[in-house]
Amino acid sequence: MQGRKVFAVCAVGLALAVPLVAQAELSAEAVLDKVYGQRSAKGCWPTTDDGQSYCMKVDHADQRGTATGNRLYLLVTGEAVDAQGEAISAHALSGLVGAFVVEEHNGKAELIASDPKIPMGEFGSPPTDWKLSLLGPSDYWGWQNTTGGGNQGVFYSWYVLLAPYGNKISNLADFNASYDNTGSCGDKACERHTGSVDSTLVIDSSKNTEKVYPVQVTVTGTVKGKKLKPKTWTLPFDYKKWMYSKPKDWPLGQVDF
Repeated sequence: MQGRKVFAVCAVGLALAVPLVAQAELSAEAVLDKVYGQRSAKGCWPTTDDGQSYCMKVDHADQRGTATGNRLYLLVTGEAVDAQGEAISAHALSGLVGAFVVEEHNGKAELIASDPKIPMGEFGSPPTDWKLSLLGPSDYWGWQNTTGGGNQGVFYSWYVLLAPYGNKISNLADFNASYDNTGSCGDKACERHTGSVDSTLVIDSSKNTEKVYPVQVTVTGTVKGKKLKPKTWTLPFDYKKWMYSKPKDWPLGQVDF
């Protein structure tokens, strides 16, 4: 699988007729103007999702040279806003994320994979400070982060790995990153059954025969008052579901949020 084959891309719908001469001219502003419309006076791109207004800003814009051309990997995030464009907050209100892969072809920029509206986060804010990571050996790049929330003394997070799938963007991660319910109790007897688990994720690029690299997740902490022995798990990639598979005895899979 080489270059664009990993995307199974048909550049349809939002192909951008933006003349390009060099890699530096792959423009985030041109992409966002085409997708969301003109930038507002507040310096962000207004959009709506499910009746809620958001204003999108660039979180990360990274360029990579690939076998099929120069690419721009563009990740934008948006806070929920009111009619005046001011940020608003409510626990159940998600933020918004947009992800775009743009490639230069014959002097024009083509949007080869995208999802402009991915609800994520809480209190009207999305996760920020995304990291572009190489997820496979054939120029298969994606964005890495965590998101989560909390309620009544229980806090939790899960991994997010956004990457192209066809001409769309898919979340390859469907597994938890951490949880802590130590704040949910009011007495010592209850506290003995609480837990606090954290993890770290590493993309295992040594497996360069795989189309998508496996990930290694190291889990530490306590579950129901018992300390876990630190252990590193390898999560393989399920090509039928196009996401990573959790082991049957995955400890974070036993947590009830």
